[in-house]
Amino acid sequence: MADKRALFIRLSSLGDVVLSSCVIEPLRELGYRPYLLTFFPYGEVFLEDHRLEVFQVRREELFERQTLKKLKGFDLYLDLHKNLRTFMLRLRLGGNWKSYDKQSIRRRLALYFVTLRRPYDVVSAYLKTIGYKEGRPKINLREERVESWKRELGKDYVCIAPGARYKKKRYPYFGRVAELFLREGYKVVYVGDREDRELCKDWKGINLCGEIPLIDVLGVIGGAKLFLGNDSGLLHMARAVGTRALQVYGCTHPTLGFALREEEGLYLLKGLYCQPCDLHGKGSCRLGDYPYPCLRIEPEFLFEKALSLLPS
Repeated sequence: MADKRALFIRLSSLGDVVLSSCVIEPLRELGYRPYLLTFFPYGEVFLEDHRLEVFQVRREELFERQTLKKLKGFDLYLDLHKNLRTFMLRLRLGGNWKSYDKQSIRRRLALYFVTLRRPYDVVSAYLKTIGYKEGRPKINLREERVESWKRELGKDYVCIAPGARYKKKRYPYFGRVAELFLREGYKVVYVGDREDRELCKDWKGINLCGEIPLIDVLGVIGGAKLFLGNDSGLLHMARAVGTRALQVYGCTHPTLGFALREEEGLYLLKGLYCQPCDLHGKGSCRLGDYPYPCLRIEPEFLFEKALSLLPS
């Protein structure tokens, strides 16, 4: 058991918290026992990962005396969020802190200046905080959880996550893509929350959106042959359990740091002059109504790209 303790902090949102798992193994190699501080319910994805301990709090509890007492005395603090809340935590807790290179200004300016749309990878930025160049997000699951979902759903299924927090990131033709997979003999399973359930309620396939806890969503994705999704949190869950994935970009852009790496799958980007138009996907589109031009990627084209990722 390591004598030193390190607390890495990524409060939200789901995808960002999942990606922060890339520092767990490096911290262990450096002789630290890893702890994570995050907001409820994002810590649920680590329920079966015994490499770390998780402090999961609600937003209103973050600066309560009882919470701060638990967070004091760590040998190392990694700020992988870098906002006002974590700045205040630094002031309240003291200790040895390191922060990642968020490139906030450059990323915001990239919305307006094409020359600033440079390659950037959040995972690499997280790892660089502790002096590592290589690593990937990884969350451990009980094998039995994955196998139980394979028994229930079958071995040859693909996972589709139709949702994203903002409409400008939601690819509208996943229903047609699902039909193409079904025609080829694959099962299609939809994952997401209750809002996502409405998006795919009339699509062919197995709709698990809003029906199972996060840890089981992770298990379903882990048992899939392939994952298809938007620039969203569930996509990064696929990365963390090693499932090959296809990522569809809408109003955002790889320069913001969340693109799949080559070994993880591939992403589709139309490359319009206005991409990205927002850091997160908020607001309306200046070019028209939904489905927005950045999302008008032919489902047949997407399907062919997805097939290229499946084991031969």
